[in-house]
Amino acid sequence: MTALIMTKGREPNAAGNDSRNEGMDAQSTAAGTGPSGAPPRAPSHAERARTLARAAQFGSLATMARDPEGYPYASLVALATDARGRAVLFLSRLAEHTQNLLARPEASVLLLESPIVGEKLLEKGRVTLLGPCTAVPPEEAPECRALFLAAHPDAATYADFPDFTHYRIEPRSLRYVGGFGRMSWVDAAAYARAEPDPLAEFAPRILGHMNDDHAESILAYARKLAGIGDATDAQMTAVDRYGIEMAVTTPAGERRVRLAFDAEIVTREEARKALIEMAGRAEEG
Repeated sequence: MTALIMTKGREPNAAGNDSRNEGMDAQSTAAGTGPSGAPPRAPSHAERARTLARAAQFGSLATMARDPEGYPYASLVALATDARGRAVLFLSRLAEHTQNLLARPEASVLLLESPIVGEKLLEKGRVTLLGPCTAVPPEEAPECRALFLAAHPDAATYADFPDFTHYRIEPRSLRYVGGFGRMSWVDAAAYARAEPDPLAEFAPRILGHMNDDHAESILAYARKLAGIGDATDAQMTAVDRYGIEMAVTTPAGERRVRLAFDAEIVTREEARKALIEMAGRAEEG
C-alpha cells in the first residue's frame, strides 16, 4: 500500500506547512513498519527547514537595492542560526547589502543543505527565510556575538571593528524545497516551535555505512517491509528521528519510499538498533 502526501490551500496544516500556491510533498511513501501498519510518520516541513537552517553557515542574502531602486540585490553572507531558527549575520556598514538594509529592512536569505556539491544539486534541500533584517538590540549583541563566533571562529579577526554590527532576520514566512516534489510555504510560528532533527549530524555516516556495508538489508527493506517485491536495487537516501527513505529500482522505474521506525529515536545507537530490528523483520517476512 502506498500513500501520496500532498498539501494544498492557504492555512498552516498540522505539519506546520503553509501552502500558498502549489506547495506539496509529492513523495510516494510505503506503508508504516510499526505494528499498527499506520502511514509512516515523517518530519514536517517546519522540522525539515529547522534542521537545514541549524547546519547552515552561509547563505545568499537578498536585499532591496537602492540603485537601481526596487531590484533584489543578492550577496553571499556568513551566518549562524539561533535557538528560534533566526538567521544571525555580522555585517559591515560599508557593505552594499547593509546600506540597502538601512534604507529598507525587507530581506530574504536562501540556505542550502550541505554538502552542496555534486551532480544532483537541485535535489538538495533549501529554505528561504523572508522577513525584516535589522540590527540586533545592544543588550542581545553579546549572545549573538558568541553564537556567530562559534560558527565562524575566523571572524574573531574583525569582530571588534567598529563598522561591523550584528543583524538578524525575523522570519515572517518561509519557503521550503526538499528536492523534486517536496515543497511548501512554512508557517513562521510552526518553524519557530519545530525542533531540528537530532540525527542530522550522524545521518551522512549512517547512510554511508548502510549503503556500503548493508546493501542486502536495504533491498530486503524494500521487498519485504515496503512490499515492492520486484525491487532490483535500493539505496537509503535519508534517515531521521521517525524513519528512513529509500530510492528503489524496479523494472518499471525508480520509486521513492519511506519506512517508519516503531518509535521516535534521538541517538545514533538507537538508530543502529532500529535498523537491525527492521532487518530482522525483513528476514522473517
